[in-house]
Amino acid sequence: MHPIKTPSLRYRIIYPSDAPSEWDAFVHAHPDGSVFHTAGMCRAFDQSRRYQSLAIAAQDAHGQILAMIAPVRIDAISTLARALTSRAVMFAEPLCGAHPQASVAAEQLLAKHDASVCKSTLYTEIRSLRAAVVDCPTLASAAYQPRAFLNYVIDLTQSKQQLWNNIGKQMRGNIRRSLNRGVTIEVGNSPELQRRAYAQILQSLRRAIVPCPNIDLFLAVQQELGDVLQVRVASFRGHDVAGTISLAWNDRYFAWYGGTNRPRSLHPFACIVWDEIQWAHDRGLRYYDFGGAGDPNRSYGPREFKSRFHGDLVQIGRCRKVYSPRLLALAERGYESLKSLAGST
Repeated sequence: MHPIKTPSLRYRIIYPSDAPSEWDAFVHAHPDGSVFHTAGMCRAFDQSRRYQSLAIAAQDAHGQILAMIAPVRIDAISTLARALTSRAVMFAEPLCGAHPQASVAAEQLLAKHDASVCKSTLYTEIRSLRAAVVDCPTLASAAYQPRAFLNYVIDLTQSKQQLWNNIGKQMRGNIRRSLNRGVTIEVGNSPELQRRAYAQILQSLRRAIVPCPNIDLFLAVQQELGDVLQVRVASFRGHDVAGTISLAWNDRYFAWYGGTNRPRSLHPFACIVWDEIQWAHDRGLRYYDFGGAGDPNRSYGPREFKSRFHGDLVQIGRCRKVYSPRLLALAERGYESLKSLAGST
């Protein structure tokens, strides 16, 4: 713990391990609190290769948490590549409490974070889940630049029949035919089911030239958060054909990772999404969050798939603070070259 004093505000920096109960109580009580803020998720990141939780909060002398941020440092596999790939990501927005000066505390938490990572990471990116980043004065004052980013979110308070009817006619037909032909879905979160889902996810992300976490991250989340981790595997004639690893916390079902080997004339991934929507609806969750639909200025295939479930298209956006524009430009050129090479083979 490190005390910090300003002319009108005194608090101390705490970490999730310092006061996990108080930490999680603040997250649960906050309207923008998410699974990515919880102490359990911070511990899971710390147990995973290439991830390090950098979460901190400001706590006053009475034990009240004023503000919180939950960045995660993500490193490359090799030490040589680390300078061109290491980044910090907040998978949810900073949280400010009701204290009149909570926003001041949040600004200072961001400043402390930036100072600690600016020489070892390319940038910090904030992936807001609920609050539009462009409307946040705290992020603006900390020099975080907003970036356009879309998402689809389904309101689960509708009836199940209405949720089904909202899905595009062709997609409904694909789901019905796939299930009638024998696609089955297993649900759980055992290590064995995680490994089967992970195999589908890894295959899909490699095909798209997108980095994939090691499976130890998902195993750690299940260990720390239990049934918050939701795993589904779709099979056909004894072979796995799709899998997802998602998070169900509080009022939100978050579609975290998914993949499929794209079997002909079958749509197992759509079947899984519909199964997730039904499960979340039946348990009284409020939102089904697709986890992102890409930059609106760029073509993005998964956006078309997600749009067919007819959730609400939202533009909460993301924001980023770049610490080394030169190195970031070099890294992005290298990444685009790698994708071009993969596409030509």
